[in-house]
Amino acid sequence: MEQKQGFFRSIGRDNCYIVANLFYAYFAQGIAVIMLGAVLPALKADYALNYQVGGMLLSVQSIGYAISGLGAGFLPLYFGLKNSFIGMTSGLAIGMGMLLISGNPVWLLIAMALIGINKGSVTNYNNQIISDLAKGNAGPLNLLHAFFAIGACLAPVVVLLCGKADPTGWRLAVLIAAVVGALGLLAMTRMKLDNTRSVGKSEEKKVPVSYGFFREKIFWVTMLIGFFYQAIEGVMMGWLTSFFVDSGVMTNDFAQVVTSTLWISLLVGRLGCSGLAARFRPYQMILVMAGGQLLFLYALVHSHSFAAMMAATIGLGLSMSGMYGTTVSNAGDLFARYPVCMGFFVLMTSMGAVIAPAIVGIVADAAGMRTGLASVLLAAAALVIMAVYNLLSVRKRAHAAVSAAS
Repeated sequence: MEQKQGFFRSIGRDNCYIVANLFYAYFAQGIAVIMLGAVLPALKADYALNYQVGGMLLSVQSIGYAISGLGAGFLPLYFGLKNSFIGMTSGLAIGMGMLLISGNPVWLLIAMALIGINKGSVTNYNNQIISDLAKGNAGPLNLLHAFFAIGACLAPVVVLLCGKADPTGWRLAVLIAAVVGALGLLAMTRMKLDNTRSVGKSEEKKVPVSYGFFREKIFWVTMLIGFFYQAIEGVMMGWLTSFFVDSGVMTNDFAQVVTSTLWISLLVGRLGCSGLAARFRPYQMILVMAGGQLLFLYALVHSHSFAAMMAATIGLGLSMSGMYGTTVSNAGDLFARYPVCMGFFVLMTSMGAVIAPAIVGIVADAAGMRTGLASVLLAAAALVIMAVYNLLSVRKRAHAAVSAAS
């Protein structure tokens, strides 16, 4: 706790307000993104969609996420950081509102793309700003991601309560998410973010754009870790509730509760990781969390009882909890040295979240949701391999540094 208090004291009042808005943005994103998975069964039923179309919706959201990640690195050069942040994060309120208007697949795909653009923008700007303020400390980053988990914990509960209040309760839940997103936009207008534009200014004021990070091994290792993790996370966000319902083990109401349990576990884990980050190196935490994801995902796929699914879900949530923030920290000061690096990182890692949900949907249409979810075990195994490689690379660099010094 001292470390968190020290962080807030060190950044000043204006930056504290910015950080508060970043936390709220992740909270709103947690509500909206996880709500999409929670309402997907009802949305599919109301609009008569099959698994393949459902998978396309989740993948298009991730495509918007990926594109926005790249755009977020360049748009501030033309429009300023604050203008770009507010403009690109408006997609949440607009997209969620669009879901209520029509069940036309093309219309729904556009709505999901806008929500994905918001997600990518929040991920890019939030992680970059917090990473710069935290100066490489993973604690504030994991605390930031804890607010996503808070929103994610609430999302299935909101869907459940709205369903009790109204037969078409998923619509009320989506409306609530749209309002939450709109309120965040209003608060962002008061942030004192640098809004300087580089393009169009005099030569001495232009900010050079460097792509040197492509030549650094740590970028590729960290990116692949993020890629395979995003594949797992994308599937859990979009298909977990459907898996619980279609397994026949639990009703839709119970599925919402167990889905919320995943994000409660993520919240607890992220709060814990913000403290553990002071004691352990990122490469150590990544290896442990990757192994846990493979183990508990395997257990979840092979569970046939409520208790077993609950236990596997809790273990999976704890294992996923600090993965993204710790992965960003694994790159050290790379994102600070190369301003556009985060955009490419978000773009490339999010391809995992684009591909995996679509594959799960296709496999589920052909062989059932349990088999579809089992296909993600390949990504979990690849994540463990990359985590081991990352550890060996860090030790090799440390050994080389010691040898050079002696």
